[in-house]
Amino acid sequence: MTFKNLSSTGRSQAVKEQILAAITSGDYAPGDKLPSESELGTTLGVSRVSIREALRSLEAVGLIEIRHGRGSFVAMGPRGRYQSPFAGWLQVHRDEILDLMKVRGALDELAAAEAATKADEPALAAIEDAQERFRIAARDPAAAMDELIDSDVAFHVAIARASGSSLLLDLLEELNKLFEQSRNALFSLDERARRSVREHDAIVKAIRSGSGTKARSAAAHHLESTRRTLTSSDLLQRLAGDGETT
Repeated sequence: MTFKNLSSTGRSQAVKEQILAAITSGDYAPGDKLPSESELGTTLGVSRVSIREALRSLEAVGLIEIRHGRGSFVAMGPRGRYQSPFAGWLQVHRDEILDLMKVRGALDELAAAEAATKADEPALAAIEDAQERFRIAARDPAAAMDELIDSDVAFHVAIARASGSSLLLDLLEELNKLFEQSRNALFSLDERARRSVREHDAIVKAIRSGSGTKARSAAAHHLESTRRTLTSSDLLQRLAGDGETT
């Protein structure tokens, strides 16, 4: 994969997305060394500060390992320090969770874009089947929370599988395991699941259109909507009412 110059943006998020794309495309396998900070800075046209911020963010969620004096290497898996008990950690470290969501969001956007241009009919049908399962669970007041969460995860994993990238699929499967508690909190709000149904429908429509740009945009909108819910006063009040700390 060829890195693209980012002089027009100069933001660490854009750097992060390019590195993620290089990893998920298979250009850099687990254990491979990434280009140095100076090499990335020259290639991407951004400062080393932006490069360091992007690398540290990726290291924080376990996607890469920074070995002082040796460089940055693709990690074996994304769990890292987030493998620790997640329920209490979610409330204490909400900022870190939001950062983790950005990383997952970048992967979700890439998966949706790739699925739009590469998925065959069986893969597209699998996405639609997963969405229908989620729709049924979201509309059923008696549905168990586990079913709602499992069907939501299945939808996103189906998109990752449709992308055709086994590494992207592995990363998103692992990352989605870390969001069980946050999904539990999010879906405690009555409207959140119904909103996700509508946003999922938009993602499916965009993928079906064959437009990677539209699919990426729909996935990005869904993530931003989820992020807003996670930081909303309604959710914080619900958690406080359940006796949890924020």
